[in-house]
Amino acid sequence: MYFKSGFSTAVVASLIFIAQISIAQEQTRCGIEAMYVKKITENPAIAEQREAYRQQRAHTDANPIQNRSATRIIPVVFHVIHQNGSENISKEQIQSAITQLNQDFSGTNSDAGNLRSIFTSVQTNPEIEFRLANIDPNGNCTEGIVRVYSSLTVDADDDVKTLSRWPNNKYFNIWTVESIGGSEPGFITLGYAYLPDVVNWGPEIDGIVVRADRVGTTGISNGTGRTLTHEIGHYLGLDHTFEGGCQGSGDGVSDTPKAADANFGCDYSINSCTNESPDKPDMIENYMDYSNDNCQITFTNGQKNIFNSTFSNYRSTLVSGSNLIATGTNDLILDICAPTADFASNVQQICEGGTITYNDNSWGGDATSWDWTFPGGTPSTSTEQNPTITYNTAGTYSATLTTSNSTGSDNFTRTNYVNVSGDAMFNAQFYSEGFESGSGFSSDWTIVNYATNYTWERNTSYKYSGSASVRMNNYSNTVGEVDDLISPSYNLGMVTDPTMTFKYAFAQRTTDNTDRLRVQVSTNCGETWATRWVSSNAALGTVTAQNGPLYPTSQSQWKEVQVSLPTNVAAADNVRFKFEFTCGGGNFLYIDDINITGSVGISEAQQAGISVYPNPATNSLTIALPNEVRNVKSEIRNITGQVISQSLITNQKSTLDISDFSSGIYFLRLFSENLDVTEKIVVAGK
Repeated sequence: MYFKSGFSTAVVASLIFIAQISIAQEQTRCGIEAMYVKKITENPAIAEQREAYRQQRAHTDANPIQNRSATRIIPVVFHVIHQNGSENISKEQIQSAITQLNQDFSGTNSDAGNLRSIFTSVQTNPEIEFRLANIDPNGNCTEGIVRVYSSLTVDADDDVKTLSRWPNNKYFNIWTVESIGGSEPGFITLGYAYLPDVVNWGPEIDGIVVRADRVGTTGISNGTGRTLTHEIGHYLGLDHTFEGGCQGSGDGVSDTPKAADANFGCDYSINSCTNESPDKPDMIENYMDYSNDNCQITFTNGQKNIFNSTFSNYRSTLVSGSNLIATGTNDLILDICAPTADFASNVQQICEGGTITYNDNSWGGDATSWDWTFPGGTPSTSTEQNPTITYNTAGTYSATLTTSNSTGSDNFTRTNYVNVSGDAMFNAQFYSEGFESGSGFSSDWTIVNYATNYTWERNTSYKYSGSASVRMNNYSNTVGEVDDLISPSYNLGMVTDPTMTFKYAFAQRTTDNTDRLRVQVSTNCGETWATRWVSSNAALGTVTAQNGPLYPTSQSQWKEVQVSLPTNVAAADNVRFKFEFTCGGGNFLYIDDINITGSVGISEAQQAGISVYPNPATNSLTIALPNEVRNVKSEIRNITGQVISQSLITNQKSTLDISDFSSGIYFLRLFSENLDVTEKIVVAGK
């Protein structure tokens, strides 16, 4: 339902002004105004809808307080949007949020008695209870928690609601995310919700988006749960207590004193509006201000009246007896659900000898037992809920979890989930990768396809040079999906001022696509990554946007990128690169001609007193060892890491036959019980 335009321009200007006031603060709790500005820009009629709602709500405050004989129960579902990081919050943290909400919305919170005596006459019990749903929209058993892997958890907005949403007339939807978008310097959004009239103009966005670290009172929460309390105030019809400043009707609630602006901190001396009678200080104890969590302790009688009106006019079905039965939130005791097994780990890539901690993320019914199997790990089995496993041998490994309770059990396997790296595959004084070898691409490079849809692939039709490139099959991919292409490991210990370069081709499909390519580097086998280059949106394009598939047919459609590497990377002997692509609706992306270059300092062999000459060489190579060194094994690898020659050196001076070697770069490794050095050699003149 929409209202005809008559004053939307003024309302939009007012909203923008209010949003600018909020942005100017050092800290901001709520993004309601910024989100309304965005929606009104898209559809100005929403401004009039919001104003009409406020006018209708203004008559509510004059009604007598309606105490009820029974508490209203609201069925709740949490949609946890995550990338397997700390934002994938536990059931315990969510349950702590439910506990805190039920205290705040029943007036039984432990700090309720801290309200100043000037306000105790208007303190209220809203008579509202929140319960996690026990039956999902399809009639299946649930714990009221849905977990969705998506990069949309970062800088989130209403788009996350398309990932998972239950009917808003039956469930109160809460989406938890890592961070919320739209922030500017000095502006931090912790959560946002729309007013109840959203059910008329945008029911698909009805609900609350909140940062995971502001949910509940345990886990990663750094608050006392009042961010959700504040946002539910909006969901049930309340404006901020500082709405409208000192003039007019303020927030539309007569028993909340007007405030000139949002209050931060916990300053009880503030009286920002002195034009009221009786004149009262700002009510920083009210949940709808921006004061610190530990200062917010109450709603008022007038605010409760607005809650009552909201339930009557907008959310009656939500709290109806029939809906409580349908969602499993009535007072009957339901049979316990069987668990649905799921898990993640703190990292997926480590060096030999490293450890990985597995976290049980099973949902449905509460599990009472856990049985893990870890091929290649130590220990290889565990019955702990969150075990830590050591991997001593390089390879790729799977992991399996079986969870059980008295109702049933479930098992889940993540195949090829863990990648354990050994020594660097390549000594990269100079390294070039053109993806010419299909088998080399399959064996040396790692693809992480989180959503198991379209991903990276070797392509022999379109390339910058040679016979192949690698392509991110993004044309048909889903917005928000992330795909990683991870290089083999390189030893850069002998390279001064190393630089990695690569060439790529990309086009947007439309000018509002938000695709992103990020290049990261790791010095610990991929356990942690540091971003060294990133490009996104229109800046990522190497040609103009085109709706049809991108097939680059000339080198002019490619761009070269130079990635500088910090000192700690230059000294590292196990370096990996990751090309992380996030789909934003755009076209194919191609990568080719990856090169690592730099200045080579004194070689390892020279430092050990070993001479290798001539270098460059043609048909033979002489190796002169120090007097005290004998019985040294030699191993020569080509640029792809393949061993092409091995021998045992027993004399102080020996000659190796390289007459069959093609021209190019090779790596000579000399090793014994107390020696292990590598020398780059160049074979020329062939």
